[in-house]
Amino acid sequence: KIQFLSEQILEKTVKAHQAKSGMALVMRPQTGEFLAIAHFPQFNPNNFQNYNNTLFRNRAVTDAFEPGSAMKVFTAAAALENGFGPKSIFFCENGTYKIGAFTVRDTHPYDWLSINQIIKFSSNIGVTKIGEKIGDKTLHKYLTAFGFGNKTHIEFPGETTGRLLPYKKWSKIDASAISFGQGVSVSAIQLISGISAIANKGVLMKPLL
Repeated sequence: KIQFLSEQILEKTVKAHQAKSGMALVMRPQTGEFLAIAHFPQFNPNNFQNYNNTLFRNRAVTDAFEPGSAMKVFTAAAALENGFGPKSIFFCENGTYKIGAFTVRDTHPYDWLSINQIIKFSSNIGVTKIGEKIGDKTLHKYLTAFGFGNKTHIEFPGETTGRLLPYKKWSKIDASAISFGQGVSVSAIQLISGISAIANKGVLMKPLL
């Protein structure tokens, strides 16, 4: 039922937003068990010759993409594990923050925000400040611990590792961008597994089909 509903809602959503494609994944956090992996557009394996073979792969496993603001959750988790609390505050520079020749921006200007608010308002500058406080080595350590940059070893062929450079190769803008999900790539399997670890009180499960 969950698989069927995921496919239905995904198709409606992709069409409504005129997207090229989409994925929807549902995982039980306590076990890592998948309840749904849906793709749109789909193909009929009984009549596969009528479809483009680019549709044949399980893109949730094989394809990597920039996770964007979903990565902020993991940066915040690293901070909470290293002496900061949900109400720890960071100055968000009223919407514009220069890092060398680069500028990090927020969609709305903020001054002081707590970690809770940084996640709530999705502040790029706030999460950059969090990353600066905990340091590149610590951020990399926790992103790796959540499974990024490595295969999950799900029993399905063609799994991507995504891309997470060693922290010693990060520039200042790399560290900032990675903290809010740019300059890093992940698979949908990695992303849902990491989020599920937070829902599972910090225990990362191996994903299970």
